[in-house]
Amino acid sequence: MTGNYATIKELVIEAYLSENNMPEYEVLTALVKRHFPKSKWKMSHYSWYKSKIKLGQFSVSDRESPTLEDEPRNEAELESEVEESIDTRVSLERDLHDYLGRRLEKIESGLKIHPNGIEYVTDAGRIDILAVDSNGRFVVIEVKAGQARDAALGQLLGYIGCLSKMNLTNQGIRGILVAADFDPRVIYACAALPNIQTFKYRMNFEFGEVK
Repeated sequence: MTGNYATIKELVIEAYLSENNMPEYEVLTALVKRHFPKSKWKMSHYSWYKSKIKLGQFSVSDRESPTLEDEPRNEAELESEVEESIDTRVSLERDLHDYLGRRLEKIESGLKIHPNGIEYVTDAGRIDILAVDSNGRFVVIEVKAGQARDAALGQLLGYIGCLSKMNLTNQGIRGILVAADFDPRVIYACAALPNIQTFKYRMNFEFGEVK
């Protein structure tokens, strides 16, 4: 790696090319802190850059010109873009929580919110939505605004395992993962887990003239 970078983006692309893959979070974090000590770099930034490369929005095919048309003019603007993207995703996930919390029948007839089931607190973290189905079985619902990857499935299984240890029900516990899209590996994994379902959401916009 050259060691001379105008932006973190250039560093990320060079690191990617060097390993022919996205470096581990710890490795890339050490590089960012060394070359950009004032950066607010954190895990969410790492995930954002990784997704940009995976989606082909950051070209890594040419070492001499690893730039993107219309990219921010400086590192401060790029960091601001990252934060805005993260904030937008968090806001969308909250909106999805609220929407599904009032319309669980969109997923499955008979589903009802468990008492305090929105962001239900467990030792494994906060469950997005904890519901009960028509057979009295707990249903753990995890919502992702973008693509659901391995971590999302691991999170869901962690919640289910935690609830199982709490012995809250003898009916068993199911899980539902809701996302805009799914990593193929997640689909394959869920196919081998009979108590896990996946649902893809779609957004529809309606427009009306303001008079």
